Amino acid sequence: MKSISKLFRFGPGPSSSHTIAPSIAVRSFRSLLEGKEITSIKVILYGSLAYTAKGHNSDKAIEDTFAPYPCEVILDKETKVEHPLTMKFIAMKGEKEIIERTYSSLGGGEITSNDDLRVIEKDIYPFRDFEEIKSFMKGKGLKNLKEFALLFEEEAIDDYLKEATLRMFSSIEKGLKKDSLIPADNNPKLIWRRSAGKIYQKALEIEESEARREILMTAYAYAVGESNASGEEVVTAPTCGSSGVLPAILYYEYKDEGVPLEKIKDALYVAGIFGNIVKQNASIAGAIGGCQAEIGTASSMGAAALCYLKGMDLFAQEYAAECAMEHFLGLSCDPVDGYVIIPCIERNGMGVLRSYDAYLYAKYVAPIRKNEVSFDNVVSAMKLTGDALGDAYKETARGGLAQILKEYKSST
Repeated sequence: MKSISKLFRFGPGPSSSHTIAPSIAVRSFRSLLEGKEITSIKVILYGSLAYTAKGHNSDKAIEDTFAPYPCEVILDKETKVEHPLTMKFIAMKGEKEIIERTYSSLGGGEITSNDDLRVIEKDIYPFRDFEEIKSFMKGKGLKNLKEFALLFEEEAIDDYLKEATLRMFSSIEKGLKKDSLIPADNNPKLIWRRSAGKIYQKALEIEESEARREILMTAYAYAVGESNASGEEVVTAPTCGSSGVLPAILYYEYKDEGVPLEKIKDALYVAGIFGNIVKQNASIAGAIGGCQAEIGTASSMGAAALCYLKGMDLFAQEYAAECAMEHFLGLSCDPVDGYVIIPCIERNGMGVLRSYDAYLYAKYVAPIRKNEVSFDNVVSAMKLTGDALGDAYKETARGGLAQILKEYKSST
């Protein structure tokens, strides 16, 4: 497994796999062009990247990062590729091809390549699943996942996670203050005005404590989701599309429950390990595993982190993470018109509530009824389910809500 810092990247929305990752790939490719006479760049996007490039601003991110080179972006929806997030860059001198490289986005901003090995991120954890981690921790007498992580991470990880926490909170606070149209609203098929601030104000009026808590967390998740859809900076957790769930949990505990910032930061060690296991054994990319891979993983991370903040042990953290993921199994990724607005923003709101529910189950149900499903089991099931989902339900805007709303709008 790789550093948990790789799950918490800082960057502009709306998609870690469709905007952050291509930009990283472009920067690596550009470094190969130094000293060479290049007149233009040809980019070919395949699979999910081709189907939803416009809605995710993939083409703009690539063109901006290649500037001032003239750049032609071609959306190839016909060629079958092994990986659904594949992109090919070709540097041209006139009509002659000078350099060609192919990259694939793995989700959360990570990329890989068979012909540019420099981009492959190194593993630092010699473990594959949670059972191995638990066995190691027991043998070493480790008390928590922070102690475990610090044995393998670089010294700077603690400062990095504190910065990640602060940026998460900044995204929420900025998002709550804005009342404007999301940029994709220049597409007449979509109408969406930011609503996080109004949801927050409504929450403050609610007297019932349980409802107030849920609507506050919803407002925080919406604030990040709307900022992400607007192309503003968010922290992947583990992706841009699911970046509202974990921050909403953490911000609620910090702002409304008074948990110290230092402990909030430490919860990212817990969330990061659980997210890492999913990334290692299944996927965190909607284009590979459906939205269960994004919102499902984010909710698992949020549930485990919340159990840690509530002083619950490793068993409870695993129970909550498993419970959250299990009940998102089969969730498709069907962004309407390819934009990260419908149903993505609302799913972040629902995801944070499911995180809280999973924590409650870990606290009150787990002591009564032994859970037969481990976290490793549910991650394996998520991969199996994701592999079985049709391509139309994996971030291509060709199935589910995307298809139904397209048909509805064309008939009215």
